[in-house]
Amino acid sequence: MTWTKKEQDFLKDLQSEEKVCIEKYHRAAGSACDEGLKKIFNGIAQAEQHHYDTLTQMLSGTIPQQKKGGKQQAQQPAPGSLKSKASKAEKQQDAFLLADLLGTEKHVAAEYNTAVFEFKSPEARNILSGIGVQEQNHGKQLADYMMANNMYC
Repeated sequence: MTWTKKEQDFLKDLQSEEKVCIEKYHRAAGSACDEGLKKIFNGIAQAEQHHYDTLTQMLSGTIPQQKKGGKQQAQQPAPGSLKSKASKAEKQQDAFLLADLLGTEKHVAAEYNTAVFEFKSPEARNILSGIGVQEQNHGKQLADYMMANNMYC
């Protein structure tokens, strides 16, 4: 697949966003106080790495095969596992990490939404749209954890 200059620029920008997400989630996993939250952060970091790899394939001119059954879904934690066992001070630290990452997910999901409109290829639009939905789901995971722990205002 040959991309226009604008499409290439979008792919590179999205790849940069994913690189930031990967780094932020790894750092957050290392800083989080609650073990359940560390698992959530590590799981999302893996999904972000998959997004980065998909964009790398696209930049090389390859349209990655989509898995049967639609878009890749992140594993949702069991509702009971969302309750933090951390102290009040530790919860405040985790709340800061969560708020930062939720803002990041909102931004990245919006970037994918914009990119969908800029690509000619229906296959590329489907892939970018699917990643955008996954980013929204990451934000939902974070918000669910925040709500379960009275961290979401």
